[in-house]
Amino acid sequence: MTDEKLKTIKILVVDDDPFVIDMLAVILESSDYSIDTAVNGIEALQKYSADSDIGLIVSDMNMPEMNGLELIKELRNNNADVPIIILTGNDEVAVAIEAMNCGANDYLVKDENIQDTILLSVGKVLEKHELKKKNLQLMAELAQKNSELETSNKELLELNNLKNKFLGIAAHDLRNPLVSIRGFSEIILSEAVGPLTEEQKEYLTITYTAAEGMLTLVNDLLDVSVIESGKIELQLTRGSLKKIIKERIHIHSIVAGRKDISLHAEYSECPDLLFDPNRISQVIDNLISNAIKFSPSGSNIYITIEKDENMAKVGVRDEGPGIPAEDQANLFVEFQKSSVQPTGGEKSTGLGLAIVKKMVEAHKGMLDVKSRVGSGSTFSFKIPMGE
Repeated sequence: MTDEKLKTIKILVVDDDPFVIDMLAVILESSDYSIDTAVNGIEALQKYSADSDIGLIVSDMNMPEMNGLELIKELRNNNADVPIIILTGNDEVAVAIEAMNCGANDYLVKDENIQDTILLSVGKVLEKHELKKKNLQLMAELAQKNSELETSNKELLELNNLKNKFLGIAAHDLRNPLVSIRGFSEIILSEAVGPLTEEQKEYLTITYTAAEGMLTLVNDLLDVSVIESGKIELQLTRGSLKKIIKERIHIHSIVAGRKDISLHAEYSECPDLLFDPNRISQVIDNLISNAIKFSPSGSNIYITIEKDENMAKVGVRDEGPGIPAEDQANLFVEFQKSSVQPTGGEKSTGLGLAIVKKMVEAHKGMLDVKSRVGSGSTFSFKIPMGE
């Protein structure tokens, strides 16, 4: 507390001895405190109630009608936050301790050193009281901010749920016509309904590619809305990861072959475990398709499965250009894309890896990436093997 603030404090001195009152008034006024006086606890209560400027009470213990201890109890029972210093004789230590237990802030012995000790005590007590008030104010402000934050979080959660609901509805309504556009354009491109000119093939290929890209985005949006709404439910069954990986490699080998990319599988012994085959297949599909998308023609992709303590670990390693370190932190964030471009002009929604991460975490697993520019990338995930 600054000296300027101390000068504005009014101190109520309570004592039935006029000499003590006059002495304390002179000492305190010499340090620019404002002084009021009372001869007992009853008068002190009346003056404190009537004067909101009183910032400190200095009270004797032994007084008629209402003594110092009774004054303290009455003030504290009425939740008065004013600091109190009590004055005692040399043989009243036990009484002083009782007063401190009842809410006094300090006690002083009335002796020849009172001129020095009273000023030191007043300064110390006022400073502590000011710090206490500031702390309470900060706590009240913090509580208010926390309340406002909780309200904001609740509103954001409601808006996020509304967004997810809208995304789910919009994506669901878009998927069926996109499937039809893709399917019909594929049939026509196969010339099952008649021959096509080169110009017609070109336009239909553009239509098919656009529909395929939009369908991928719509499916990703449906996955995001389901996951973020908390409605994802895993259908856990005990099965073989090796079998799932073989199936996914077989499916992706056709696309890889078009880019002259070889897929290799390396299996270590891994017992059957509980997982959702559809969701884990989606995870593996995404990692393999990404590896194909970003790998140059003539390169290799290695898919591995192994035990890692009590986890089953699946890795997909490519020989692509690698991912810059500054891009890696955002790989699993929705709608974030790496600066690395696909080698065959493929498109990316920026949602795939974010979905993969959430599906792996739904299995209580973890996703990891190791990559260095010029040395390819390895994406891996681990899920518990359980009992």
